[in-house]
This record gives sequence, C-alpha cells and structure tokens, in this order.
Amino acid sequence: MAVEIIDNFANIQEQLIINEYIKNDYSYGFNNTTVPTDLKKQKHTKFTIDYPQFVKTIFTSDESDCFIDSKFFPLIYSLLHKNKLSNYFIHRIKINTTFPYPNSDKNNHGPIHDDFNVLDKKGKSIIYYLNNSDGDTIFFDEKLKITKRVAPKQGRAIIFNSDINHAGCCPINSPYRQIINFVLYK
Repeated sequence: MAVEIIDNFANIQEQLIINEYIKNDYSYGFNNTTVPTDLKKQKHTKFTIDYPQFVKTIFTSDESDCFIDSKFFPLIYSLLHKNKLSNYFIHRIKINTTFPYPNSDKNNHGPIHDDFNVLDKKGKSIIYYLNNSDGDTIFFDEKLKITKRVAPKQGRAIIFNSDINHAGCCPINSPYRQIINFVLYK
C-alpha cells in the first residue's frame, strides 16, 4: 500500500492564507454522515461510528452539480501544481470539519470507504490537514485490518491511490478536525 506523507504540502505563508480564508467563510453545509450513503462499498467494523460533519465544496465536476469557488480554488490549485499533481483532472475538492462525538474513543472511526467508487476510474486522493488536532486517518487492507494511522498536523498531506480503504476519526481532545479532501483522476 502506498500512502505518501508530505509534511510541508503548504508552506507557512500558504497555511496562513488558507486558514484566514476559511475563518471568514460561513458557507458550510451540514451532512449527517461522513461518507455518502450511495457509495457502493461502504464498510463497517465494530468501531465504526457515522458521525456528522460540516462540508464546504471548493470544486466539483459532477455533471449534475458542477461548482467552483472562484476565490479559493486558485490557491488550492497552486498547491496541486507545486506538489506536481496538476497533471490530474479534479473530480472534487471539499473541506470537511468534524467535532468530538459523544462516547467515542481512539478506536472509533467513520465508515470505511475508498474513493475509487466515486470515480469508477483510477485516481489519487489527498487529505490535507488544516489544523493540529487528534482524529487520525486510518488505512485498512481488504480484510479491514488497520495497516496505517496518520495523525493530523497542520500543513501535512497524505496522498494515496483512491482505491485504498480508509476512514477518518473524529477528534476526542481537540475542539475540531478540519481537512481539505481532494479526489483526482487521469
């Protein structure tokens, strides 16, 4: 399994600009689930909790719902270019914000899924952490055994093939966990 961790996906100046933009933007929607229920292969373990999140779409190329945030997209695209990922098509870019969930602990995680179902194509997924928090991203093998945990760190990104099973964890000790999720394809 190839999961690449890049600790300086965005430099300090870029992190400050991104966080300032997000701090002043109140156009988030509420989702009562962390993974769309229409995903074909959503998986669960005894530790799965499907907790709610706030979502802000930056870009989507869905035929039925095409959208681009014209103020924020250029900065985000420049991060893709800087990290040599601009040769991919963009399926979606969105910000996810999760909060502590009652009675959850470090063993709990959201529904296990891959992003390959979304595309029906080979692709790359990126999770970029906007803040320091707890609430790891967990990667699983085909038998749903944990193969890797990555802790959120501001400025860090993880890049992986979109067909890899993964799940996010809600924070326990931090007030929130905020990421930018990219799904790219060739």
